[in-house]
Amino acid sequence: MEFWGVEVKSGESLKVYPGDDTIVHLSMACLGEVNKDKGGEPVLLYVKFDDQKLVLGTLSSDKFPQISYDLIFEKEFELSHNWKHGSVFFNGYRAEAQVGSYPVEHYFT
Repeated sequence: MEFWGVEVKSGESLKVYPGDDTIVHLSMACLGEVNKDKGGEPVLLYVKFDDQKLVLGTLSSDKFPQISYDLIFEKEFELSHNWKHGSVFFNGYRAEAQVGSYPVEHYFT
């Protein structure tokens, strides 16, 4: 098991490929530096896999600057957000897939 973390910059998305026989466990997302003048609006977080784009949650610099998850991905996925004033950081860990583990579709069907 190893720490995993990425920065998704404003206006960009990031594709993540866990690797063969590897999973990415998404544990948390948080806002980067927040300018007091430009940070009050809600920030939507998205994940896209296959042809589905889903909202993972909403962050707010005033009330909810971070959010916890317990999501496991075994195949490529893409992270993005709608915040125009900074980056969002996603972290968790990467580990070997366990024999007999469920495919990603199991968690979202």
